[in-house]
Amino acid sequence: MSTTALTFAPREVSIERRADGTLILSSPLEWEPCDWRITDYLPRWAEGVPDRIFLAQRNAKGGWDEITYGEAWSQVQAAGQSLIDMGAKPADKLAVLSGNSIENAVISFAAMSIGVVLAPISPNYTLMPGGLARLKDIAEVLRPSFVFVQSGRDFSAGRAIPELATATWISVDGAPDTVPFKVLTDRTGSDGFVRASREVPCDAVAKILFTSGSTGFPKGVLNTHRMMASSLKMGSLLVSPPAAPVQVEWLPWHHTMGSNVILHSILKNGGTLYIDDGRPMPQLFHKTIANLREISPTAMFNVPAGYNLLCDAIEKDPDLGVSVFKRMDRLSYAGAAISQGTLENLYRLTSSITGRSIPVMSGYGTTETAPTISTTHWATDQPGEIGLPAPGLQLKLIPVTDTYEVRVKGPNVTPGYLGQPELTEKAFDEEGFYRIGDTVSFLDPQKPERGLRFTGRISENFKLANGTWVAIGNMRAAVLAATRGVLLDIVIAGENRETCGLLCWLNPTEAARISKVPGADLTCDPLVIQFLKDRFQEYNETVGSSEKICSFALLKDPPSMAAGEITDKAYVNQRAVLKVRSEQVERLYASEPCRDVVLV
Repeated sequence: MSTTALTFAPREVSIERRADGTLILSSPLEWEPCDWRITDYLPRWAEGVPDRIFLAQRNAKGGWDEITYGEAWSQVQAAGQSLIDMGAKPADKLAVLSGNSIENAVISFAAMSIGVVLAPISPNYTLMPGGLARLKDIAEVLRPSFVFVQSGRDFSAGRAIPELATATWISVDGAPDTVPFKVLTDRTGSDGFVRASREVPCDAVAKILFTSGSTGFPKGVLNTHRMMASSLKMGSLLVSPPAAPVQVEWLPWHHTMGSNVILHSILKNGGTLYIDDGRPMPQLFHKTIANLREISPTAMFNVPAGYNLLCDAIEKDPDLGVSVFKRMDRLSYAGAAISQGTLENLYRLTSSITGRSIPVMSGYGTTETAPTISTTHWATDQPGEIGLPAPGLQLKLIPVTDTYEVRVKGPNVTPGYLGQPELTEKAFDEEGFYRIGDTVSFLDPQKPERGLRFTGRISENFKLANGTWVAIGNMRAAVLAATRGVLLDIVIAGENRETCGLLCWLNPTEAARISKVPGADLTCDPLVIQFLKDRFQEYNETVGSSEKICSFALLKDPPSMAAGEITDKAYVNQRAVLKVRSEQVERLYASEPCRDVVLV
């Protein structure tokens, strides 16, 4: 299959300048309101390409279980009718406790089609130690009528929560006291489904996604049908939408990127999604590699950690690169800034393997914006780029020291949070702009059309003892760039202290190139340590006193998902790491030298 060159929208931005220095940014592209729902596309493709594979997942024998558009539409109608037969009414809620699967997609689209509100929840809340407390908080505000799980046995712990125990449970494995999923999809007749689906308005809440950031009570973000449709349309106006895309993706559907961008885009464009059972973690990435050897995707979304591991794997096995890149038209990432080394590696590898440079694109968004805010509708060439505002929305930039606090208003912005009116009120300013809580700056203030870059979360930034603010986003990107790919990630300490210290995770592939001792503990290797010390000293010479590094420690154990140090999307949680590893932070500033701390 040959690839088609992407068509990018012009790199333009309109700016309203206010007397107080506030800027209002918008796209000059014309915007027409969305009057459709993502669920409208399933019957369309079922009629047009009924035998095309919609979703595929690994089975117990290692093969692929597949469902076509025709089969998916039949099952969605049957499941929706079954929910109605079980008493489901518009605005009732369906909680999904397990991860991505064909069955998850079927019941999710069935629920949204008939006005039942979908609430996908991280499986870790049920399965991980300590997670049930967070699940209980969610259940108390959600109070679902139905609960779906892949395995009633594996997720039985959720039944200890009264607000979940009283719901009707549906399971794929048909565990005791659950309704077998197959009973729902074997239902014949769908008159009630047809009537119910016609009556669901675009402004009805379709989905609730729970997010709490680094701390705090879970917030149920209301996602309307129009929100999700608007977000998809914004993206298609900036970059030509693919025809029948094929993707291999792991990003979880209880996060906005995994469901509202990846799953919904596949459906909107009549594509095929292979559900990746791997993760961008050293102990699980081999599953992703196995899937990519079999399936050559046309596009890829990932986090920087995933691209780091992919580059390492392709360096060792160029044939893997051929399979991954041969029909790829774009590589996209969002969230944490990619390192300069990884970005350069992606361009080098795609060019050498395919003879063409596959665009690497970045984006910026939130759960509250379903998730589109801005996109680099061009091939990005430096870390931290987040592009220009998408059509149909406005960005308000409020000056804060040498950056801007960013706020947003548009048709894809949430109406608020489930059962938390005070939180909803605080989330919006007097002009109705959603307060994101991030800061951004222009790549080139003299040429704003070059786009914006992310400079940090206001909640992560901190003051040194002398009162100087440290912008974590800026500093993290600069430090990682200085290490030339030898560090995978860092956490910056220094709040209320004189200087900054670092907790660091090595990139084992790049660190091994420096070490002279095969199989050695790289965190103790003198050559690796000296290399990093030299890089940090060079870095210190280029920055102001507030960003200088006084010490660093190389961590042996990876960030813990159970402890909240890393999210389901493989992002390191700065605040959580500092809290969980407070003793290691203290050693960065100890008056007496510590064996595991290196002074810069």
